[in-house]
Amino acid sequence: MQLVDRMLQRHAGQTIDGDKIDWRQWLKPSDAARLIPGEAIAERCKRNILLGPDAESGLTLPWSGHQRDVLIRPGKLAVWCGWSHHGKSQMLKMLMLHAIHRDEKVVIASMEEDVDQVWEDLARMACGVSNPSVRALDRFIDLIRGRVWLYDQQGEVPAERCVALIRYAAAELGVTQIAIDSLMMIAVNRDDYEAQSNFVGALKIAAKDTGATCHLVAHMRKRDGRTGDDSPGSPHDIAGAHDIASKADYVFNVWRDKKREDATRPSCILGVDKQRGRRNWIGKIGLHFHEPSRQFVEHRDPIDFLGWNREPGSDDE
Repeated sequence: MQLVDRMLQRHAGQTIDGDKIDWRQWLKPSDAARLIPGEAIAERCKRNILLGPDAESGLTLPWSGHQRDVLIRPGKLAVWCGWSHHGKSQMLKMLMLHAIHRDEKVVIASMEEDVDQVWEDLARMACGVSNPSVRALDRFIDLIRGRVWLYDQQGEVPAERCVALIRYAAAELGVTQIAIDSLMMIAVNRDDYEAQSNFVGALKIAAKDTGATCHLVAHMRKRDGRTGDDSPGSPHDIAGAHDIASKADYVFNVWRDKKREDATRPSCILGVDKQRGRRNWIGKIGLHFHEPSRQFVEHRDPIDFLGWNREPGSDDE
């Protein structure tokens, strides 16, 4: 119990309690003028052009073999889609852990899991094992301190509240990455495609206004008897409004071949179906699923998020 009490004390303050925030002030952007004289941004744009795409800021993918392929830029909207139970939420958590490791500040709003489940999943993923030691957990807590907030709300959330959360987190907490899991848990009628489209558009505007990158998990509709286990879907299979993928700046498509989990070739495919910007690579990334850590990995070993491999003799076995 002492270990649990200590962890809870350290973890205190890392959740966002919606009942203690006046969300009305965050429903709309400020009335600051939107018209900007061209010369006001000239130096910034000139520097961006001269430095080239490799100097752009943004979040890479966690896997070293694809660091130069994808750059998720600030203030953009990324949609993570895939069939049910194929790992899109898990992969997004892994990306958020990668962002934390790079000193970014993250909010995870998972309306399908309670905050303890999300926290424990991140901990196992960071530690690289299913049963981390006390020392490893303490190191994980040091990693996330001041960098992670969890939105403590399960069930449906009003669309306006979700947009207000983005503006609040960016302005008050300095958050740069926000994961929303999922579109299905937003209180918008599934048959009201216009409302869904408007919500996704509002997320995109909030991301642009605040500079925080917004990641939205979206499920796929099953058509023609497809179960999703036989082949990956496409952005056109995303459940809801047809222009969800069109409005996004990035579309990532997660699929696992569950029949080949023990095969020598990768059993997971991450499709980069859309990427706007000077880095506009489109393609597929083959990954393995590492069961003990719940990570998706390039080879067979989990990513060392805690830095054990950089300290001789400090591996947490």
